[in-house]
Amino acid sequence: MNTLANYFLRLCGCAVIGLCSCMVASCSKDDSSSITEPSATGTFTDERDGTVYHYVTIGQQDWMVENLRYDLGNRDLCRIYQSADADNGQVYSTDYRERFGMLYTHSAAMQAVPEGWQVPTDEMWSELEQNHGYLSTAFGLLYGGYFTKNTYADAANGNRFMGSWAYFWTSTKDESKSGEYYFARKKFYSEQDMVRLSIEPEAYFLSVRAVRKR
Repeated sequence: MNTLANYFLRLCGCAVIGLCSCMVASCSKDDSSSITEPSATGTFTDERDGTVYHYVTIGQQDWMVENLRYDLGNRDLCRIYQSADADNGQVYSTDYRERFGMLYTHSAAMQAVPEGWQVPTDEMWSELEQNHGYLSTAFGLLYGGYFTKNTYADAANGNRFMGSWAYFWTSTKDESKSGEYYFARKKFYSEQDMVRLSIEPEAYFLSVRAVRKR
């Protein structure tokens, strides 16, 4: 267990490059004095590309502790966070793939998860938040930022906030809104609380934490 924890601590080390988000969200404060630690750990090999993922068991769910990094081979569906000095026409760098995984549109996220795993539902994330499992060192939360097709003047090729914000898809549609919006989660590196929001599924590329029920 100590070896695994040290691995995650090394994996999570990163520089802060942004302090705010452009997405509208709401959040609630939780008492995080009690963190549910994993009851088990293990590894899973994605047979499609040979990638080995670690996972932790929290409650009745296995959560991968690395962000999904399966490459669908289409930049309109998934991307690696691009550095600020990258040219628009440049073949995108693989520097961040091993550390932060890929960023996916919602439809791509649903395609990219390996067999037997899934994009977590909104309810699954809520359960993890209630027991504060995402704050466990073993969970290895990674601040991979996001990519947006709605580019901004201060965004390098649409990439924003790697190292300071974590963004994750859920598989649950926000039925309270007209049109297509799906729930997601975000967290700032220095805050304890997760923030629940809903966004356009194909306009933003977010990280994915795959989960499976036990």
